[in-house]
Amino acid sequence: MKYRSHRSPIKQRGTVLVVTMLFLIAISMLAVSSMQASNIGLYMAQNEESRISAAQGAQALADAIVSNPASTPVVGDNGFTICTIGEANCNRSDLPITNAVLAAQVAKGHITARVEREGPLFRPPPRSVESSIDKFSSASFEVITTFDRTDEQLGRQQITEGVLVLVPKF
Repeated sequence: MKYRSHRSPIKQRGTVLVVTMLFLIAISMLAVSSMQASNIGLYMAQNEESRISAAQGAQALADAIVSNPASTPVVGDNGFTICTIGEANCNRSDLPITNAVLAAQVAKGHITARVEREGPLFRPPPRSVESSIDKFSSASFEVITTFDRTDEQLGRQQITEGVLVLVPKF
């Protein structure tokens, strides 16, 4: 006949449970901080993308204006300003934009432009232009383009460029 011992089971104190809970809490905190860091990185990437997109939009309009001679007519005196529709304090609001995509953005009010006459009416061209001073005069302009879609959280950028137009003497 076998005798069974009537020993009472060893009392468990719950240390394994406490240690496991501490590990779970530490892992949870690490996971939450990792997710927050990922979200911050995502916001930074979106902001950088918006900044670059805004700069490219403003530069595209500036390039379109500089490439079109009708955008820098040699009229008016110092301070004479031609703008896109919706700009204030302009002598004329009929700045020609031939690119259909840019014209649509101008119509929506996302990008604007100002072309302002600078300096005296006519002056000799700079020597670096390598032209005959007696055959040409020059007129200078300042082109300011602004891309602004901050209401849609897509950024804002303003670009200013100088343009020198050679005018033949007759």
